Amino acid sequence: MNERLQELLDAVQRTASQVGGSAADAAYGMGKRAGELLSVAKLNIRIMDLKGAVSTALREVGEMIYATHTGTLTESEVLLAKLQEIDGLRQQIDRLEREIARLQGGAVCPFCGAAARSGDVFCRECGQKL
Repeated sequence: MNERLQELLDAVQRTASQVGGSAADAAYGMGKRAGELLSVAKLNIRIMDLKGAVSTALREVGEMIYATHTGTLTESEVLLAKLQEIDGLRQQIDRLEREIARLQGGAVCPFCGAAARSGDVFCRECGQKL
């Protein structure tokens, strides 16, 4: 009976060890996924901030153009600088959106790096075949 009990205890120990290893693997996977989700959330917050800055800059450009219309001249260098600022902000948004697509394991265009949707045959940004 002792021998049979020992076999049973050994089997229970092996099973517990396997379950423990599986649980550790699952916990690691869940932790990694949670980290990815947190990174995506932070990137989305940054994108929202940048979009707000774009809206503000566009409003300022509109005010400059309207001021010119009403007779208050705007220096072209000031207007150009504001437009270049908007271009830079939009480039940052594009980079962050590509990073989100990468973190989420989504497809990206090999030519321009833009996120591609499921079923896309051509890139929605550059038109290249995916």
